[in-house]
Amino acid sequence: MMRLLVLGASGQTGQHLLSQALALDHHVTALVRTPSKIVQKHERLAVETCDVFDREQLQPHINECDVVISCLGFPIQFTSAVPHFVTVEGNVSECMRVAGKRRVIFMHSWYTDPASRDRCQGFVLRMFVKYFIGNVLEGMRQSELELEKSDHLDWTCVLPGGLTNEPVTDKDFVTNDTDFCVTEVEGKTMTARADVARYILTILEDQTSFKKCRAICPVDKKI
Repeated sequence: MMRLLVLGASGQTGQHLLSQALALDHHVTALVRTPSKIVQKHERLAVETCDVFDREQLQPHINECDVVISCLGFPIQFTSAVPHFVTVEGNVSECMRVAGKRRVIFMHSWYTDPASRDRCQGFVLRMFVKYFIGNVLEGMRQSELELEKSDHLDWTCVLPGGLTNEPVTDKDFVTNDTDFCVTEVEGKTMTARADVARYILTILEDQTSFKKCRAICPVDKKI
């Protein structure tokens, strides 16, 4: 049982994370801008209003948690890298340094590293990744590079492929810690948001995931 602090808890993946974490008997604090978006009620769930861009608001919540999990996403910008990922990473990192906390998990995406985008399967997907969401991915990558400088954090960036709203599965995960995508499973690029949440909750204390940008892909269990 752990005390989890979830940023972006009102988003689609964040909502799955709350439900699954509570089912695993964790205590969860959900930080949101609009508390009314969290309809779940539970004795181990606290919903708090917080501006994650304000360190003074964020600090007391990080003081009381064991693990920080960010499922935050930000709108596309076409002129430059989305800056909010770096800002939030910096705020979380500094607050954790002050609090003496180490474990943090960020949900990002396949292809955050520019070189990995050439591995996209198919011309349309490659153009979409490079030119439509490229500045979102670049913002994520900039925050990953900042994390790599952090000696005081045990961080993991979980990188799923395209996200769907399918229900949670019991599929196994193929992971890749070097390529920023999963190249071992040809043609498999989509992951249910519920499965991303499931995977995150399996690595809360997994030291093999520390200081890694880990791409994930669910696959059918072998019989």
